[in-house]
Amino acid sequence: MKNKLSIFLILFAVFFISCNSKLENPQNKEVETTKMEVKKDIDLSIMTTNKLVYDMVKNIVKNRHNVEYMFNSRDNELNFQFTDDSLNNISKKDLFIYLGADFEPWANSFINNLNKSNVGVINVSRGVNLISYNKIVKYKENVLKDNPYYLLNLDNYKIALMNIKNAVQDKDPKNRSIYEKNFAETLKNIENQQKDLKSIRDSLSDYTFIVMEDELSYFVKYNDFKVIDVSKEQSSVDVNKKANIEAKLKDSKNLILLYNDGSLTKSYEDLIKKYNINVAAIKLYNGEDKYEDVLTYNIESLKSLSQNIKK
Repeated sequence: MKNKLSIFLILFAVFFISCNSKLENPQNKEVETTKMEVKKDIDLSIMTTNKLVYDMVKNIVKNRHNVEYMFNSRDNELNFQFTDDSLNNISKKDLFIYLGADFEPWANSFINNLNKSNVGVINVSRGVNLISYNKIVKYKENVLKDNPYYLLNLDNYKIALMNIKNAVQDKDPKNRSIYEKNFAETLKNIENQQKDLKSIRDSLSDYTFIVMEDELSYFVKYNDFKVIDVSKEQSSVDVNKKANIEAKLKDSKNLILLYNDGSLTKSYEDLIKKYNINVAAIKLYNGEDKYEDVLTYNIESLKSLSQNIKK
């Protein structure tokens, strides 16, 4: 009797364990499946052309991803001659991001030769209304049409930043909300500077601004300054160009000359004195500085001018 009971208990135990194992197996599979479905964070390899674009990308990605830039000086960027090695290196990246609008005058030829099976190519000027040069600007044998200083218009900066955000989100959709947050924070900082610029602009509303350089066109149009544009006269080879410029100025008062090229203040020193023209330096980005630093410089330059005028 005891032997029969023992055999019964053993058989019952085996049956119980077998059933329990069958019940547990689906759970184990579910756990394993869940683990497989957890996606690891993507580590993108992003190459930019210069420090300016690099910093714009970093505003969006912060400490995520591997972000690099090709050139640390404007001269190196302008004199770049690409090779098979440089093409192969960029082709291995996830994203290649450049400023566009002929700021990198070799970009079109370079991109045409890239193997784009892996790398996404992003021109951050896409969607911007570009302004053409009045003067002739050449790169090697090519005449450059577009004025590349479009970021001096703050609205264009926002478009460029959005293009970067969208490109990163497309490559890393899992972290889309993080990039949206970083984008919003960057815009907030820029909009604070935008308010400062508007305040200074309003304080100078009674003044007319003289512009001799094409490169400042975006800046004066964005700020809606009253402008006497003599860039065509300045870039001409006419021996009477100074007289032509003076003809445009002589009936105006409360004048301010905006300049980037400091030599202009010397070349036109006589007119500046004759017509009591105020002057203010406006900085252009060269690929080496942060955008925010260039914007701050220009705001402070106009602020200083406004304060001195009202003394």
